[in-house]
Amino acid sequence: MHRVLEHIFYEVRKPRITWGDIGGFSRQKDILKEMVCFVLANGEDLERMGIEPPSGVLMWGPLGTGITMLAEAAAAEAGVSYVYVSGQEMLGKADRMEEAFEVARYEAPSVLFISDVEWLCPREGADYSWGDGNLRGIPPTFATLELTEKFISLVDEICGVREVRLLGSCYRVDTVDQAVIKEKKRFNRKIFIPPPGERDRLEILHIYAGRMPLAGDVDLRVLARDTSGYVGWDIESLCRMAGKNAIARGSHEVTGEDFRKGMGEITPWLTEDMVEKYHDIYRKDCPHHYHF
Repeated sequence: MHRVLEHIFYEVRKPRITWGDIGGFSRQKDILKEMVCFVLANGEDLERMGIEPPSGVLMWGPLGTGITMLAEAAAAEAGVSYVYVSGQEMLGKADRMEEAFEVARYEAPSVLFISDVEWLCPREGADYSWGDGNLRGIPPTFATLELTEKFISLVDEICGVREVRLLGSCYRVDTVDQAVIKEKKRFNRKIFIPPPGERDRLEILHIYAGRMPLAGDVDLRVLARDTSGYVGWDIESLCRMAGKNAIARGSHEVTGEDFRKGMGEITPWLTEDMVEKYHDIYRKDCPHHYHF
């Protein structure tokens, strides 16, 4: 059954990503282990105790932080199948979305991960701005009302299947229709994946730069300090550019100067107003939704 369809509507596979492949976010990893892996391993015991586990878990935060990787690593930790659904690609494809949910049932125990929930369930009248004229990351299009209703009905059905753990992701939780979040049997738990802090960036640098032959003048702690606003894909690009710069010089080692030159060629994804807005949204959200 494990197959990739002819288009990237959804994918079913044995998970390949582990926690060690993802730099930073140690607290968020622990929460995922509790809300996903622990529940899959102890479903019957939780039921005997009269404890109702989270129905669905919605991860939210900046693009490029590895949210999709976190979902796959949770499936790997739990030792179950991983079903990935691209919310963007599902627009206009209700039949494909229904098929993906059916496959998650067939593959159970499984983790069903749906990206870009805000595309499928947009919140009416949501303000997508970060600050003065900054609309970075706003979805260019959204699901029809019919597709949104179909998605919600599928979520309602799958949340009743104990051996399927539902995970979702979105860029900004305040742009998602509250009907899919606040209903107790839907995405009733959230995990905030914040803009990477200095410690997170250091761990990400260790993963990408750790694969490279580094000269003695490369200080990853300094690079972590100086890459404020960088998300994971920015740091990956930085390491790639630094390596390219070293090759262009005919060197077999990557120097600090190669990294500094690379930094001059990268525009960090996160601006200061985006970082502040993310933390402001999280501070104002209901804390109950972030605990088991």
